[in-house]
Amino acid sequence: MVCKGDVIEGKVLDFALPECHGVLKKNSFVIFVPLVLKDELCRVEITKVKKSFAFGRTLEVLEGSPYRVTPSCPHFHEGCGGCQLQFIAYDEQVRLKKEHALSVLERIGRVDLRGVLFEDFIPSPQALGYRNKMEFTFGERNGELLLGLRPANRFWDVVDLKTCLLLRQDLAERLLSVFREYGKRYNIPGYDPVQKTGVLRNLLVRYSGTTGDLLLGLATTRFELPEKDSLLGTLRELFPGLRGFIHIVNDSPANALIFEEKRVLWGEPYLFERIDNLTFRVSVESFFQVHSTLCGALYRKVREYLLMSGPVSLVLDLYCGGGGIGLFVADTVEKVVGIEENPRAVEDANENARRNNCLNFTCIPGRVEKLLASSRFHVDAVIVDPPRAGLDKKVVQRVAALSPRTVIYVSCNVGTFARDVALFQERGYTLLRVSFFDLFPQTPHFETVALLVRD
Repeated sequence: MVCKGDVIEGKVLDFALPECHGVLKKNSFVIFVPLVLKDELCRVEITKVKKSFAFGRTLEVLEGSPYRVTPSCPHFHEGCGGCQLQFIAYDEQVRLKKEHALSVLERIGRVDLRGVLFEDFIPSPQALGYRNKMEFTFGERNGELLLGLRPANRFWDVVDLKTCLLLRQDLAERLLSVFREYGKRYNIPGYDPVQKTGVLRNLLVRYSGTTGDLLLGLATTRFELPEKDSLLGTLRELFPGLRGFIHIVNDSPANALIFEEKRVLWGEPYLFERIDNLTFRVSVESFFQVHSTLCGALYRKVREYLLMSGPVSLVLDLYCGGGGIGLFVADTVEKVVGIEENPRAVEDANENARRNNCLNFTCIPGRVEKLLASSRFHVDAVIVDPPRAGLDKKVVQRVAALSPRTVIYVSCNVGTFARDVALFQERGYTLLRVSFFDLFPQTPHFETVALLVRD
């Protein structure tokens, strides 16, 4: 047993994802410590003690791992929640994620990996500067306006960023500077998520490296922005690729970016992305994969799995967003029907079908579980790309009831994916192939693409 304040020395026995904690033991008592790697010898102070485990912080790394590197970002050791793995060499990040993914499939999905063709874990060609979307957060500390990202496990705080290496660095630095100075110049207070006071909440940045388009959203509580024309003039001068600037009104008490009202201050409320030979309109509030470069590889893998299904008359593309996957595979099948709840994404999807001259794709607005319950589709294949929470159990039941030969599952959360694989297995589907794509370097997250076939 250990007590808060104790200082111990020990070797790290394991590194746990997605928590990004090293695992030590003291007399069989487990201690979780961030920022340490397997086989490192560390001096650790105990910071919190629970019934069967404790947390600690590293005082000194006495013997370091060969995979430890110096983080590129000056804000990493301030606890910024954007990058949890930046102290680990990128090749080792990929190995750790692969090991974690296969372990989760065995433990949670109850998958016998001997019967699954594990194809690969595809690394990112860019370990930094890969994101096409960032949501920065405003805050206050001692009367000073902050703009950056929240630290892990401290939803009320903000790490005041001068740079961000996840986005194109020069773009991030100029945007953070412009909007921080704008708020300070006009004494606009940052929002306090505890007291529910303040005005400035979020800076939403969407940038396409494939087209050069930039789309900006400034989220506040209900408030008239001062000197909007001056701010807009600055933005247009500094960012020639600016396609639109949106004022987002968000009075919700929830600590999230919610579009209660959208005011287009200039330009258009969307930008364009290009994946292979397709162009996609992406509205400011719509979902699109945050890694444009690797997105094409992911889409090609879905297409490859679909072609293994044999002749396909109808594909259901569930949670289709702006139609990315469905449009990418449409030329291989007779018809694709997408289902999407977000009305702006539905508009994007149907506009993208028109823009790409894809006549056999259509998107239906509505909740997946309701439309599956009320409709009678005769389908050969179903593609699902749900949010991080995965599929509702009713959705698994209703997809299985349609009896498609093939289910292709795209997931950004391997834990909920593995849980849903177990549910599909109970309903007569077998996991045949799986690939992983590192769309989120420097973080514990990645994308999974899996092929399930009806027994």
